[in-house]
Amino acid sequence: MTNLPRATVFGTALGLGAVLGLPAAAQTLLFNNFLPPNDVLNQSVVQPWLADIERVTEGRVRIEQPAATLAPPPELLNMVQQGIADGAFIMVGFLENSNPAYQISLLPGMAPSAEAASIAGWRTYQEHFAGNDELDGVELLGIISVPGGSLYNSGSAAFASMADMTNIKMWALPGLSSRVLGALGTVVTPGPAVRMYEVISGGVVDAFCCVNYESIEVFNVDQFVGAVTEIPGGIFSPTFTYFISAESWAQISPEDQEAIRSVSGEAMARRAALMDQLNDEARDRYIASGRPVIMASEEFQAEMQQVWAPIEAEWAASVASRGVDGVAALEFYRAELARVQAGE
Repeated sequence: MTNLPRATVFGTALGLGAVLGLPAAAQTLLFNNFLPPNDVLNQSVVQPWLADIERVTEGRVRIEQPAATLAPPPELLNMVQQGIADGAFIMVGFLENSNPAYQISLLPGMAPSAEAASIAGWRTYQEHFAGNDELDGVELLGIISVPGGSLYNSGSAAFASMADMTNIKMWALPGLSSRVLGALGTVVTPGPAVRMYEVISGGVVDAFCCVNYESIEVFNVDQFVGAVTEIPGGIFSPTFTYFISAESWAQISPEDQEAIRSVSGEAMARRAALMDQLNDEARDRYIASGRPVIMASEEFQAEMQQVWAPIEAEWAASVASRGVDGVAALEFYRAELARVQAGE
């Protein structure tokens, strides 16, 4: 028997049911999930959202998750576009070349909270990116940021100025976060999060960035932190886009599409508040350990903003060819952050 793409098989089944006058069968979507069951993003956002989809469609749309990811993290969008799975989510850093607009939430200072960043990200997408920098072949349903990360020094003194960071060897995620960190004068050793423990525990670097308090516990690198420098809005906040293939989406009834949208987008983004709560609890545990935590001074913040300004301008220029006014998008995003923090 010839193997047909999942969407084609499902469409054939629907058509046969209609011809025979049978009740419409539930549509089962294969949704790829690369996170372990106990991951905070998985527990706080992903699983509740997938359960919401089944609930609001009264079981007409069901979700199946494979036991293991069907593709490595950088290939998850391609995997859905090729019909291997119906849906997935991907860290937007992997989309830098193909979809630069989504990198806006990876810029430093953009995540005063996961909830605020997620809501501002979704509102900015609707206002500035929709129709301009779309993800080809998929229906975008959510944009979720996690709590922003800080600067973690293995030494006992927190970084208090750019002079403190000159030539310091630091681990960072590849891409924008590495450029942000490199602009501070550090020597960056980029790599995936799954190799963080290996690099940090082996003494390859003197410090690291880009993850939050809850994550340093999950990745077991809390033991290598001697002092923390926090930055308003975080130095970097990993952000993920959630999507279903356009073919699979088209086979869902308009009524169920609307129901799914009602629990996606901004409603989904508000679930990120639980990640903020868990991160605050992890921060409290770190502080209770007695190790120093400082907020970057206004002078240090000014230093950082000066060297980060070209990176922000570069981002704004990169989206111009997509029909996006980068300066306006940045202004809108920051205004939305303020609105969310004000309870709007």
